Amino acid sequence: MTIYESELTPGNFTLKGKWPHIYITSFLKSLPPDVFGGTGQYDPAPKLVRLEFGALWTDTFVPTQKSGKPRYFFQDRSFVREFFSRTDAKPGDTVLFEQLTPYHFKLSLRKLDGRVLSW
Repeated sequence: MTIYESELTPGNFTLKGKWPHIYITSFLKSLPPDVFGGTGQYDPAPKLVRLEFGALWTDTFVPTQKSGKPRYFFQDRSFVREFFSRTDAKPGDTVLFEQLTPYHFKLSLRKLDGRVLSW
């Protein structure tokens, strides 16, 4: 299994003042091409990616800008907000994306002190 990492910065906790996000830049090119596209929840990509953290889960995609260029995070930022809340995520912590299949990731959080929070 492959595990991708994304270190959190203060900017991850807001997006234009309201939407948290987790950058997926480190593995963006490893994702299947059909999970890219769409600009919002009512205009999704052809296929979705399952993200899960214990009983918390979502089916989401990587949105694109009007130019067609992909963004560097998954669309469902309400999932991210809840993940941050449940793990008490802070800047400097690292989100771990364990790839179970090309369309399924299990998330965990490595705290600054080295503890890993997972389900």
